[in-house]
Amino acid sequence: MNAEPIRELHPQPGPTFADLAMIEFHAHAPAPRGSGTGDCADEWLEGQSSVMERLRIRATNAGREGHPVVAVYGEPGSGKLRVAQWIHNCSHRANRVLMVLDASCPSARRQLERAAAMISHPSESRPGTLVIRNLQEATPDAIQRLLEILTMQGVELRCGIILLTTEDVGQLRARSLQHGQLLGRAGNAVLHVPPIRTRPSDVKPLVTRFVHEAAKRYGKSVRGISPQAIARLEAHDFPGNIHELRTMIEQALLRSSGDWLTAECFPGIGEPRTKQSSEAAEIVIRLPGSSLREIEVQTLRLALRLSGGRIVRASELLGITRHALRRKLEKFGLNNLRQQFESNGAAPAPAVTPDHPGFGEQAAI
Repeated sequence: MNAEPIRELHPQPGPTFADLAMIEFHAHAPAPRGSGTGDCADEWLEGQSSVMERLRIRATNAGREGHPVVAVYGEPGSGKLRVAQWIHNCSHRANRVLMVLDASCPSARRQLERAAAMISHPSESRPGTLVIRNLQEATPDAIQRLLEILTMQGVELRCGIILLTTEDVGQLRARSLQHGQLLGRAGNAVLHVPPIRTRPSDVKPLVTRFVHEAAKRYGKSVRGISPQAIARLEAHDFPGNIHELRTMIEQALLRSSGDWLTAECFPGIGEPRTKQSSEAAEIVIRLPGSSLREIEVQTLRLALRLSGGRIVRASELLGITRHALRRKLEKFGLNNLRQQFESNGAAPAPAVTPDHPGFGEQAAI
């Protein structure tokens, strides 16, 4: 990819126009791989999965081809702003600043007015790309002003506009005529940033990069991360996406005192816990001090509860035939429980608490 990334996406003091406070990021001219200017793969776009490779290619083409409007959508924390940065760095406007405005801000319309004045100003300080975050929260006035900016003469030569949203572009386009007109300007230049849970193979390269980055930032000597820790992270669903992963790595590094980040550095991630599973094939219950009869009775109770009183499902959980299960229910006088659970439906796995003084552990399923 021909883009030199911004390693730290921190706001830099930028020029102002009237009382418009710009969020500006230093731009780097695009540099091909192997040019000696450093690794050009932005850490948030790291990964070898097919979806990420397609995203990098499409983002690069959107920048090189100079699309006046690009729409980028994805879940919160997935890296939409990083994609916008990548597009900017691949464009012919990369020598100018990237300006970011938040459409959810109450003063969004007023800031757009001033941004339009800056774009029209024949100054080198005018932005090369205007990024609009949280488009899904933009007011009709703000959307109207964006449409007016896009009709300014020669605007597409002076400034690109990238629209970021957490809502599916198709749904957002159908919300109103104005939304449809605005997003229609992007044409086919619509990019989806996939959530990290759909590409677990990309977790390892992201983690490796974030560990190195955090160790350098905090001045800690860390050789890497253990395979067990990687496995835990790959199994995590990351509702906060890459932002959550990066924060998690930093916290693990700060609490670590060794040369490696181990699974213990990620408490609560991937740890086994009691839960109900529709695919469970067996039930194991540990009842210290209980007799064999008591263990068998509690196992039958739990199977009936999990299956909602359904004989076939309960027998599958126990690994016995339904005829054997019926005989056991009759033997222990549990047929009434079958009807009870059948009427109530399946319930979450309970903490089994038989009337036994030595009982002290919860059932493990």
